[in-house]
Amino acid sequence: MDSSEKKENIEEPTTPEQTLAIHKILRSDPQRYLRIVNEWLNENPANSLAYFDRHFGWMKIGEPRRALEDLNKVIEIDPSVAAFFARALVHRHLGQYDQARQDFDRGEALDRKQWEDDVFGLFYQADTHARLGDEAAALAYCERLPDDFWTPGVYGAPGGDKADIAEKLRRTAADVRRRQM
Repeated sequence: MDSSEKKENIEEPTTPEQTLAIHKILRSDPQRYLRIVNEWLNENPANSLAYFDRHFGWMKIGEPRRALEDLNKVIEIDPSVAAFFARALVHRHLGQYDQARQDFDRGEALDRKQWEDDVFGLFYQADTHARLGDEAAALAYCERLPDDFWTPGVYGAPGGDKADIAEKLRRTAADVRRRQM
C-alpha cells in the first residue's frame, strides 16, 4: 500500500477543536485532507457535510470544477443557505457571474433573515451584479448592508466601508457596460 492509499482513520469532527484540527490539515496538506474526506464519503456516500467539506480541498488545490460537482451533490442531498452561498462563490471564482447571481438568490430565498444576518451574501450579491453591469441591483444590495459594514475586500470584491464599496460597485458596473458596447 503506497502513501496515497494509506488509511487515515480520522473521524468527522464533532467539536470546534476537531474542526480546527481538520482545517489545519486542509491548510498544510490539502491532498491528505482530501484522502481523509474521501474516507468519510466511502463510509457514507450520502454525507452532504463531507461533500461540502471536500469542496474546500478541491478549491485549495485549484480544482474549482470538482468543487462545483461536490456542491451540486450537497444541494441535491440537502439544499441550504451555506451550500448555495459556497457554490455561488465558486461560480464567481470561475467568472460565471450569472450562475453566481442565481445561487446567491436561491440562498437568500431559503432564509432571508439568516442571509441578511450573515451579510456577506448581500456583499457578494452586490459585487456580482456589478460584474454583470447591473449598477442598480448592485447598489440595492449594497444599501442593505449594515451602516457600519467594512471589509478589506476578499475574493476580488471591493474593500472599504459601505460608501467606498458603493463607489467601487458603480465603477465596476460602468466598466462592464463600456466593454459590452
